[in-house]
Amino acid sequence: MGWQFSSNVASPYFCRYTAPMQTENYDIIVIGAGHNGLTSAAYLAKAGYNVLCLERRHIVGGAVVTETDLVEGFRLDTCSSYHVVINGTPVIADLELEKFGLEYLDVDPWGFAPFPNGNYIMFYRDVDRTAESIARFSPRDAAAYRAFMRRWMRFNETMMAVFCAPPTPGGMAGAVLRHELKDGRWRSLFRESLTGPAETAAMLRTIFSPYGKVIEETFESEEVRAALSWLGAQSGPGPDEPVSGELLAMQQSLYHLLGVRRPKGGSGMLTQALARCLEHHGGTVKVNQAVRRILVENGRVSGVETVTGDRYSAPLVISNAHVQTTLLKLLPEGTLRPGLRKRVKNIKVANGFGMTVRYAMDRLPNYTVLPTRNEMGEVLAGEQHRAMQLLCPSPGYLRQTYADARAGRPPEKPAVIAMTPVVVDPTLAPPGKQVLYIWAQTHPFRLSNGEDWTDIKQREADKCLQVVEDFAPGIKEAVLGQYIKSPVDLEEIGGLVGGNLMHIDMSIGQMFMFRPLPELANYRTPVKGLYLTGASTHPGGGVSGAPGYNTAHRVLSDLARTGNEPRPGLVKAGAFGLGFGLGLLASKKYKQPPRAPETE
Repeated sequence: MGWQFSSNVASPYFCRYTAPMQTENYDIIVIGAGHNGLTSAAYLAKAGYNVLCLERRHIVGGAVVTETDLVEGFRLDTCSSYHVVINGTPVIADLELEKFGLEYLDVDPWGFAPFPNGNYIMFYRDVDRTAESIARFSPRDAAAYRAFMRRWMRFNETMMAVFCAPPTPGGMAGAVLRHELKDGRWRSLFRESLTGPAETAAMLRTIFSPYGKVIEETFESEEVRAALSWLGAQSGPGPDEPVSGELLAMQQSLYHLLGVRRPKGGSGMLTQALARCLEHHGGTVKVNQAVRRILVENGRVSGVETVTGDRYSAPLVISNAHVQTTLLKLLPEGTLRPGLRKRVKNIKVANGFGMTVRYAMDRLPNYTVLPTRNEMGEVLAGEQHRAMQLLCPSPGYLRQTYADARAGRPPEKPAVIAMTPVVVDPTLAPPGKQVLYIWAQTHPFRLSNGEDWTDIKQREADKCLQVVEDFAPGIKEAVLGQYIKSPVDLEEIGGLVGGNLMHIDMSIGQMFMFRPLPELANYRTPVKGLYLTGASTHPGGGVSGAPGYNTAHRVLSDLARTGNEPRPGLVKAGAFGLGFGLGLLASKKYKQPPRAPETE
C-alpha cells in the first residue's frame, strides 16, 4: 500500500532530531537536504546503502521549500516555485515520487508579459498558440518565434541527455549517442535541427553571442525583446554577457518542450517526497544538524562533526553545500593543495543575485491590459494569473537594473516576476484568499553605499510591490501579510554564498566540464571519499535534480569499480561507464561497509 497523506498537513520533516547516544556509523553521509542532496541520498539508499542526510535548518528542502509558519493559514514557497528542468530528468520516475505524495500540477499558460502600451504576450506550452499571441502586434516576430523554437527545441531535447551525464567529453558524447540511438533508430540531431550551412551558422552564432544581441537580431518588437530578455536573465548573466545565447535558447525552448509545473501543496512537496523516499529505502534524515567540519584521516574522509559536537562516521561523504563552503570551510586546514585552494577561492560568484518577497493577499492583481474585475468589484482569475507574470517594460529597463547592481546598489526600478499560484493550487491559501510571490533580480549582496540589508530590505520589497502596482493598480491595498528574503537572508538562511541561487555564476567558463573547476567537474574531489553535488556542479542551478542524479551515479560507478556494489537491478550506471553505456554495475550485494574508492 502506498503512502497516503494530505499535502495540507504539517510536514513530517520539521524539527525531527534525536540526539545520538554514541557515534553513529553509516555507509554514506550527505551534507545538506536540498533537493540535489536528497536526490543523491535517495538513489544510494535505494541501491542498498545505509545513508544519512544531515540538514542545518529545521526543515528539509534547501531552496525548494514550502513553509507554513510565516503567515497563519498560508503555505509560502520561500525560494523556488515553478519547476521546469526536472520534468525532463529521470528522477521523478526512477524514485517513484508520486508514491511518496508528489503530485505535479501543470501551469499553462506559463508566462504573461504586459506592457505599458496596452500590448501583452501570453506564453503557452504550445509554440503556435504563443506565436498567435505575438502576431496580434507583430506577425514578423510571430514567424521568427516559431522558427527559433523549432530550431532549438530539437537541439535541446538532446541537451537534456547531456544534463544527466558526466561532464567529460566522453560522457557527454556518450549521452548524445545513446539519445540519438534511442528506440533502435538513428534520429540525427543534426539532420533534424540543422538543415544546411546557413542554419548551422545561425545556431553557432546564437551560442557564441550575448543573448541580448541574439534577441535584437532575431526580433523587431520591443515587447518580444523585453519579455525574452527578462526570461533569458533568469540564470543570472545579463543580456550583454558573452557566449550566453545558448542560455536563452535552452531556457526558452525547455518551457515549451518540458512544460512548467508546480507541486500540489507547494514547491517544497518535491523535497518532502524525496525525504520520504529516502526513509522508505532505509535512509535517515536529521534536521537541525549543521555540519561544522568534515573529518579526514590519512587523506580519506571518515565522517562529519556537527556544530552540536555530534559525530557521524562514514567512508563516503557527499556535500550538497556550496563548493567554497565545502572545500574552504568544512575541510580541515591544509587538506587541499595551496594551488587548488586558491582556485576554489577564485571561483566566480556574483555579488548577489536577487531577492524574494512573499505576500498573503486578499485578492488577485487586476492587470490594466487584461482586467478581470466584475461588476461586484471582485477580481476574477484569468489566464494571466496562472502564468508567471513578467514585469519588465523594455530591454533598456532590464539593462539599467544590471548597471545598478554592478555599481553595488539595489535597482531603483527592479524587474520582477510576479506569481499568483493559488489559481493553480487552492491548497496554498484559505478560501477566498490568494498569495502573491515576487522574484526580483539584480540585487547586490555587498552594497557600495554603506547601507545594510537589515535596514533597507523593507524599502526594497516595497519597490518590488510598486512594480506590480504600476501594472495592476490597487494591489498594495490587498496585502494581508508578508515575508521578505534579502540577498543576505539567502546566504544566512539557505547557505547560498553571496546570496547566489546558482551557487556560482552560470557563465560559459563555469559550465559543463568547467563547473566548478575542471579538476572537480566529475563530482570527485582530491580527498578520497569526498564528493560534490548541488548547484555548484554540472549542470548547475535550478530545480532539476540532475546534479544529485549525476553524483549518485558517479558514486555507484566508483563503488562498483572497487568491489562495493549495490543491490542488483536498481541502478542504471551506463552514463558513468565507458561513455557509450559500457561499465554496467555488478549485481552482488555488499557485505561490509563500502571502502572509499580511490579518486586520485
